[in-house]
Amino acid sequence: MAVDLQASQSRQAHLDRLLGFLDEDSGNLNLLADTAIAAFDAHLFQLCNELLARHEAIQPLTPSLVNVRGLSAMSEGRFEAALADFRALAEHDANPVLAYNLAYASAMCGSFEPAADMKPACLDEVPGAALLKLRALHHLGRFDEAVRMGAALADQVAPPPGFAGAYASLLFDLGDLANARRQAERAPDSADGLVIIGLTELEAGNLDRATELLERATDRNPLEARATLGRGLCLLAQERYQDAASTLDQAAERLDRHAGSWLAAGWAWFFGGHPDVASERFQHAAALDRGFAEAHGSLAVALHVQGRRDDARHHAEIALRLDPVSLSGTLARTLELEAANNIESANALKDAVLNRPLGTTGRTLAQSLTAFGLTRTHNPV
Repeated sequence: MAVDLQASQSRQAHLDRLLGFLDEDSGNLNLLADTAIAAFDAHLFQLCNELLARHEAIQPLTPSLVNVRGLSAMSEGRFEAALADFRALAEHDANPVLAYNLAYASAMCGSFEPAADMKPACLDEVPGAALLKLRALHHLGRFDEAVRMGAALADQVAPPPGFAGAYASLLFDLGDLANARRQAERAPDSADGLVIIGLTELEAGNLDRATELLERATDRNPLEARATLGRGLCLLAQERYQDAASTLDQAAERLDRHAGSWLAAGWAWFFGGHPDVASERFQHAAALDRGFAEAHGSLAVALHVQGRRDDARHHAEIALRLDPVSLSGTLARTLELEAANNIESANALKDAVLNRPLGTTGRTLAQSLTAFGLTRTHNPV
């Protein structure tokens, strides 16, 4: 700590000295460049930007100063501005560090392909590049490549910092819960590790422990989508349907193409008395993953409640064709057969959805919903 403080004080003193010189020679381009770099090193990014703008007003920035401007923008979270500078530099420079910065800024702007396609030279020379590539491959659904890369990194004597949590997230999304848990336990205090351990506790039915871990994960990273998903599923299990619906909607929006999160959000809306909103969520899940039987079966249940019996029958048939033991498909078909018994009353229907053993497995939909929400990854087909 004392060394860090001394270094910070030294950087500030150096900057103050250069600023004093600049007061006496404000148009000196070399001095402007040196002072801008000193301001960047002192983490005074706005001052750095102002000095670079003064330089550019006199003479175009050199490539090295354009790079400093890009780094300053990235440090401030202005990733589009950083990306513009790094792209311009990359047209004439194949430096691995520049390639990494370009990939990182692109990912922060929502484009993960540059990170997923980083070259070996970049991975070998830049700390953090391998982890960024692994996360990008995972995000893009290039799972075979991600698994191969994760396995190779796991075999290293010293995998990159943050690797265990990222690899655990990948394994979890692929349904390998046991290995996901083992990896997560190597980083039990990281946001990724807490999320995966919390989700496996939730899948095992340990609701209180899951809630505690997922709340800790959210404290570390409020934007962690899987933590939001897990918290929503905990709220759903606690029958806090309104809170669950809003939380699961947030998770589904953040996870985007994760069909299981849209399914879970739909059931929260359904249990909360809004089958019309639930239908929209189920339709979205079915559109994301055309082979997801439970999305069609769940949609059939919601349509049945709304009195759209022909549409409900159609989606129930799709669900059972995709999976003959589909839980929600079986429920939809059962509701159709029992319609004459007025099972549509809210309490009776909720009990049927939550507690009735369905199909040949004897499992209830309530027992399976958590697994659907947690492990059903997107399918781009």
